[in-house]
Parts: sequence; C-alpha cells; structure tokens
Amino acid sequence: MKTVIYLDVLLLVNFLVAYFLLTASGILSAQRGRFGRMVMASGLAALSSLILFAPELPYPVQLLYKLGTAMGIVWAAFGHRPLRRYAAAVCWYTALNILLAGLAVLVIFKTGTPLVQTSNLALYLRVSPIVLLILSALCCLGVELVLRIAHRPEQGPQTIGVEVDLCGTAVCLRAMLDTGCHLKDPMTCLPVLLISYPGAKSRLPEPLCRFLDAWFAGQQNTEPPPQMRLRLIPCTTAAQKALLPGFAVSGIGLITANGVLALGRTAVAFSPQAFGSNAYEALYGQDFL
Repeated sequence: MKTVIYLDVLLLVNFLVAYFLLTASGILSAQRGRFGRMVMASGLAALSSLILFAPELPYPVQLLYKLGTAMGIVWAAFGHRPLRRYAAAVCWYTALNILLAGLAVLVIFKTGTPLVQTSNLALYLRVSPIVLLILSALCCLGVELVLRIAHRPEQGPQTIGVEVDLCGTAVCLRAMLDTGCHLKDPMTCLPVLLISYPGAKSRLPEPLCRFLDAWFAGQQNTEPPPQMRLRLIPCTTAAQKALLPGFAVSGIGLITANGVLALGRTAVAFSPQAFGSNAYEALYGQDFL
C-alpha cells in the first residue's frame, strides 16, 4: 500500500500545529512571543517536517536533528534569554509534540485507521488534517485551562512594622523585604534600613524634612538637625552609584503584638525615589532581621 502525501497540506498543517504548540509552550514557560517571531518559528517547524521524505539517517543523526530543530524553533519564537525560560520552552515544546502524537495514535486506535508511516523520527498519521488541528488546539486550550484553574491570586507584599527614633520622635513605618538590598553603615558595617523619602515624608519630623529637601535639591552643605549624626551610605544599583544621606539613630525596633523588639540596628538611609507602592515606605535586606 502506498501513501500519497500532499506537500502543501503537510506544510500548512504542520505550520498551524506548531503555532498552537509554541503558544502552549510559551504559556507554560511564562513568556509570549511576538506574532512575527511565532510565524517565523511555525514556518521553520513546517519545513523541518520535510525530513519525512529524506533517506533513512543514522539514529544519532536523527536525534541530533530533532533536538536541533526543536531548539532552533523555540529560539525563533522566544529568543534564548533568559536561558532557564528558553530551556523550559524547549522541554515543553518537545513534550507537547509527544503528547500530540500520542493523542493522534489514540484516534487511530479508536477509528481503526491502519496506516502509520515513520521516517527519521517523523511520524505521519492518516488522520484528517481537521482532526489534527483540533487536537492541537485542544492541547493549547487544555494548558490554558489548567493554568487558570491552578492559578493562585497574587498576594500583596509581606511587610513588617518598624519603629525608628528620628529627632527624638518615634516614627513608625512599614518595611518590605528586598533581597537585593545590601546597604551597610560604613562606620559599623551593620545593615541599614532604606527609607523612601517621598513615601515617608508625611511621618517624618519637620527639621529632618527641611534637611532632606535641601539635600536632594543639591544643597549638600546644609547642617543636619541637632543631635542627628549624618552618615553617607554608599548605594550601588544597576544604573548608577550614589551616596545616600543617612543618620545614626539610637535604635530601630520591630513592632510585634507584644511590643517593640529592639533589632540592634543603628542607621537608616533615605532614597529620593518612591518605591512604587503604598503598602510600604522602607526596604530591608535578608541580613537585617
């Protein structure tokens, strides 16, 4: 028995199937490819199916071909950075291809269609193109539904309450853990609490606000408030290096249900930028508590 394969149908069906599977792979690896890149990747996937017509290759070459085409198709769709997401997308794309082949074989068993043709690890099944496209769409839809059902609503940032003595006034603030916050007092080498000046301004004493207003306006020769010891806290970010105005304080305490627990931290620094959330006014690092 001979199998007649129409090249145009083969390419079109593989193009659409690859588009569905790449979409599902992107969902599972938390990335979205641009439409142009998805079309290009689906075209590459369709062309890769032509290995079905090639002479039988050695088995290691077949494996390398399948792995290389999968990596190239995913790279065309999503790029290769970050590497973890790229590797995850390659694995999901491969797994979904295997799942689709299994579903198609299941359809063959259920319908009694006897014809299956394989070559160079490419599988041709005598299944209606419409059925194959429906199965591909069901794979993509199933992934979307499972993720939506299993999705947990994101919780707001976990904050703690801290009490800081500034200019003789106990100032209560909300602080959030930031694993990238590594500020230290150059005098004591202890971790520093970073406070957003715009976010905490309404709670700060007036003498301190006047000093910080002048400092951030470029008047760095202004005298700090009485009994406040100025610290210059080095701060390095991805964009720049800077010296933030800070102060040695008599103590910083953690607000608990049983009162204020002293942390033994003795310095704070002020940032001229807001942190982009109304849920907290300060940041602390992992080594602060």
